Amino acid sequence: MLAERYFPLESKRYRSISRVFNRLNPSFFTGLALLYSIWAIFLSGSSVSYRVLTDNHYWYWSSFNLITTFSLILIGFIEIKYLKQSNDNSLLNSFIFNFFNGYVLFLLGMSIVGISSSAFFDAIFYVLYFSSVHIVWSMPLNIEKELFPKKSESMKTLLLCLVLTVVISIYGFWSSDPYLATASGLYIPFYLVTILFPNAIRHYQRLRIFGVAIPVFFIGVHFPWFLVISILIFWILRYFHYFNSGVVIPSFKVIDPSIQKKKNG
Repeated sequence: MLAERYFPLESKRYRSISRVFNRLNPSFFTGLALLYSIWAIFLSGSSVSYRVLTDNHYWYWSSFNLITTFSLILIGFIEIKYLKQSNDNSLLNSFIFNFFNGYVLFLLGMSIVGISSSAFFDAIFYVLYFSSVHIVWSMPLNIEKELFPKKSESMKTLLLCLVLTVVISIYGFWSSDPYLATASGLYIPFYLVTILFPNAIRHYQRLRIFGVAIPVFFIGVHFPWFLVISILIFWILRYFHYFNSGVVIPSFKVIDPSIQKKKNG
């Protein structure tokens, strides 16, 4: 990131800008990230409907209209308010809640285009993918403090998510669904690396960022403007975190393994 080069952490320039960012409300940026995840699930439903019901809806810029924008914003803010009131620390309860919540969002996205006869069943596997990614993001990870799960703590969760993703990929191939099969198939190696290789924070970083990035590219095939929104939010969050805490997140760049602490529990 250019800011790291021109505004190094120990410089006066960094400290002066950092004071401005420290006055900003962190909850706004947390809400922005949550809003983005809601939009991604919603538009995934629309993308699947376009693939099933039409043959020529690709790189369709005109889909970015007032109705779409209003729907995304309205649904997003309603969901954020609902999610904040429904926090549950239990992994099982959190998974069930997020699954059904995502299922409704996915079907709402499909309903804008049209719902096919198999949509209600197919939606289960798409939402399972997003739910497993949510579990990954729920695992404790603090890049600044080099805090990440021990292997003994994360193994059961990672294996569960891996099994779910393999099942999703198999169903995608069986049902001739290129989105489901390819997205989940591309994500499986990231689980395998995290499980089989020595424990390292960089594996969890990749597992997080690519779990989101892979489906976003498929959404962008139908909604190219969502790629623009994704890039904007990506950079907004990066600059906020850098000038607020000195850490560049989200990022595709991982921490140098020579400086991170291994936890081979």
